[in-house]
Amino acid sequence: MTKETIPRGCFLCHSDIIGNKNVKYLCRKCNVLFQFNMIGLYIGRFQPFHRGHLMVVKNALKEVKSIIIVPTVPLKAGENDPFSAENRAAMIKAALDREGINNYEIVIIKDIPSDADYVNHVKRQVKPFNVVFVGENRLNGMLFSDAGYKIGISKRFLDISSTEVRKRMREGGNWKELVPEGVADYIKKHELVKKVQGPRKL
Repeated sequence: MTKETIPRGCFLCHSDIIGNKNVKYLCRKCNVLFQFNMIGLYIGRFQPFHRGHLMVVKNALKEVKSIIIVPTVPLKAGENDPFSAENRAAMIKAALDREGINNYEIVIIKDIPSDADYVNHVKRQVKPFNVVFVGENRLNGMLFSDAGYKIGISKRFLDISSTEVRKRMREGGNWKELVPEGVADYIKKHELVKKVQGPRKL
């Protein structure tokens, strides 16, 4: 039997299901094995979404049926957070749509000050998932691992960082080569480089 979401109990007898919580569930009473489609979660700042992020998504989708991408909203935005959550969500959509990727969902989530409550905070706002893809944010990996989730470690692809993209934007460098075409087009259309460069000094 296949189901996209993870059940609380056996479909037949409603008793607790035990086993591999990531992929398969075994009901000891009915001796029935339930297997589920893997749903991934990818949390990030995406300031902005670049080619390295795109590679993480593409590689993740080789392992899972679909992926939930979460652009986070910081408790207090700083100079390293020039793009709104809505801007970043639109960038991600533009990039993935251009690539012909459609098995994804974007959910904007605000950060909270408590690490202890963070996993439950995320779980309340997205559909069930069972593998979490993390990059350099080791804290997220630790929090979700401690909560029992499978963790997929994503290395920095193409040695690209959002910091470098923003640096090139500020200095008038070639930032477009670091981001997917859909993102470049969106940023250009909405003149978002100005958000990174800030007001002109007289």
